[in-house]
Amino acid sequence: MHRRPRTLLALVACLAIPFACSRGDGGSAASDDTIAQRITQYFEKTVTTAGLTFKVSGLQDAEVPGWRKGNLEVSLGQQSQNVAFYVSRDGRYLFRGDAVDLTVDPLKLVRDKIKLDGEPSRGPADAKVTIVEYSDFQCPFCSRVYTTVESQVLKEYGDKVRFVFKNYPLTSIHSWAEDAAVASECGFQQGNDQFWTMYNGLFSKQGEINKDNLAGKAAEIAEAGGLDVAKFKECLEGKKSLDAVKADESEATALGVNSTPTFFVNGRRLSGAQTYEGFKQLIDQELGAKG
Repeated sequence: MHRRPRTLLALVACLAIPFACSRGDGGSAASDDTIAQRITQYFEKTVTTAGLTFKVSGLQDAEVPGWRKGNLEVSLGQQSQNVAFYVSRDGRYLFRGDAVDLTVDPLKLVRDKIKLDGEPSRGPADAKVTIVEYSDFQCPFCSRVYTTVESQVLKEYGDKVRFVFKNYPLTSIHSWAEDAAVASECGFQQGNDQFWTMYNGLFSKQGEINKDNLAGKAAEIAEAGGLDVAKFKECLEGKKSLDAVKADESEATALGVNSTPTFFVNGRRLSGAQTYEGFKQLIDQELGAKG
């Protein structure tokens, strides 16, 4: 399983959870300016990373009675990350994160963040189980699980399963992953079957591909698969499908994905180069739950 390297996001994850600010006023409501000042001063005193700055925004009444909520923007150079928080009305107590509504199905919340329509997919739209993969064509662990999914999972479960693929290239460690993702989406611009042609070809030829020959290898896959090669090359050279790749990346980030491969089986997370048994356990559980 490949992960993104330590970045600002990792630093943000180390910020103190929950804390009490140093001043309070006996329960009376504090102004937004006072709350913002207390929060920024607190974190400025507790972090040791040079150059880290903080800004509070979006203060508003929370769904939890007696609390306010907002965002803490943490910046380091050109990087920035928003951290959701809740703060008591008197500006004394604060905790990071989002409030959890225990009356809402958490798996539904996950599924609602995943766009399925108009995405590369196989299997019936009304299948009892939907598997969504966030993957990287250069990742060796993704290539390994590709074989498991294709030769075992999809063959065993057939129309009981819908499989949806999303691109999540780890550009900081994989030099041609984004180009391959763009190539796959260029294939998808010509049709769903054409996407799977590129998907199969890119994973099958992973060991032969490098940054310099990616375009040529992708064109060979396109030609062998019957795609319009001229149209495909134009799309790849102009990165005309990059927006689709970026949309997948943004969706993955919203779901907390930080490594490849990462799967969601009806909303249940499954990370890493899983064995067939790992998939089978979750799929059978979901099939049983849905009758």
